[in-house]
Amino acid sequence: MSLVKVMRVGEKRMLTHMLSRTTNAEGDLRSRLFKLLDKGHTDPKIVKEKLKSARSASSFAHLKRRLKEDILSVLLVKESSKRIAQANRAAQFDCIKKIAQAHVMILRGAQTEGVKVLRKTIQTAERFEFLGEKLQMNHLLREHLVSFASASELHRLNKEISMDFKRYEALLHVEEQSVLLANPEMGKGLRAKSNEKKYIQLIDDLEKLYKKHKLARVGFWYYMAATEFHTAHKNFELVVDLGLSFLKLVQRSPAVKSKNNVAGVNQTVGLAQLELRNFSEAIGHLSVSEKYFPSAGFNRLQGLQFLALAEMAGQDYSGAMQTIGKAMAHPRIEVREHFLPRWLYIKACGEFLTSDTDSAFKTLNQNGYLMKQQDEWNIQYRLLEMLQLIEMGDEEWLDFKLDATRKFLTRHKKLDTPRVRAAIDLIGNLLRKEFDFGEISENNRQLLNLCLDESDGYEWSPTGAEIVRFDTWIRDKIPNQEAE
Repeated sequence: MSLVKVMRVGEKRMLTHMLSRTTNAEGDLRSRLFKLLDKGHTDPKIVKEKLKSARSASSFAHLKRRLKEDILSVLLVKESSKRIAQANRAAQFDCIKKIAQAHVMILRGAQTEGVKVLRKTIQTAERFEFLGEKLQMNHLLREHLVSFASASELHRLNKEISMDFKRYEALLHVEEQSVLLANPEMGKGLRAKSNEKKYIQLIDDLEKLYKKHKLARVGFWYYMAATEFHTAHKNFELVVDLGLSFLKLVQRSPAVKSKNNVAGVNQTVGLAQLELRNFSEAIGHLSVSEKYFPSAGFNRLQGLQFLALAEMAGQDYSGAMQTIGKAMAHPRIEVREHFLPRWLYIKACGEFLTSDTDSAFKTLNQNGYLMKQQDEWNIQYRLLEMLQLIEMGDEEWLDFKLDATRKFLTRHKKLDTPRVRAAIDLIGNLLRKEFDFGEISENNRQLLNLCLDESDGYEWSPTGAEIVRFDTWIRDKIPNQEAE
């Protein structure tokens, strides 16, 4: 029985005590059955043998069902909202318990106490936008008050129930639409270019419902959809504006306030600021995001990566190396195959940018996983290694690496972008000129300027794998700091 596995020590102790107080034979059997299950015996045949019970299959099923009811009763009694970290989840659990308690009190004749519990809990439900629970409580309250409450009180209740029903209907519609956004398969279809109009219409509908009903839970999904859409379409200034409003919502509204939500929205805003090259603002938001994600979670590891990129792009190398240190100490960095190799590459970038070429070369060559991939991480790994070889003055090894990279790009043409091709040409030109940066050819200087100006096809992505910008690195080594 899987329920036994989720029970805490105190809950098991309470159940054992409760079963020990029963005096009938079935109570004794339930107690023995629980002890067997707690020891890990799950095979029905073995359990029946150890119970030494000649009961039929249906009687044994009834025994297990009664034990399950006992366990559920204990779980409900012992569970506390204090154990639930997320405030809105804890409040929802409390609301559900209070509804049951009020119902029992009213049925047993303690109407005054039951009504007090309901009225207080209705306020909590409104605060956290638990409209389903609030409707249920108001219905129970109206049912109890119908015979002796004033007409004005009943009229107020009817009006409130009617209004909440409409709000709840809107919320249910939004939650239905949220499935389209949250489910990976359905979300992929919605985000397809052919469905762009449908996506825009969804955002408009969510915005209208949010403005009409002022529900934070509706606003959450409106901002989620809008920021995702505009991030995909690279409207980063709009993402920042929407994201800051989104951030206020998840910080101030109890209905959607949680550490994960605050972390996620800060990450969205931070990435948009990073794309806009507002590095200081990006670092600020991404630092908050990293602190709010669970310390041992994958989300924090991803957040640390974005933070390290922002810090290196903003030339905060000391901060970047501290961030890299946190990531390297993450307890789950080796759980997925690509995590550690990427972080070793990021660390090598940080070391190279702080002029520690020897350490960068050693770090980069600790793991060859990225070289086996067919993505931009492979290309940038190769380019970083070639920049290191230039610093080390190793012409022979650089010549070999250049040739291998050209052949790789011939096989994987999708990775052969104008910017990557420009990097290869510039490095090749430097090799021919024996690493004399002042002797770069005119054609290659023009290529360099296209990269520096980020002309069409030559753009640098601050959120991509090119952490060390080859174009600025070469520019800074040209005599008189001039590319032209």
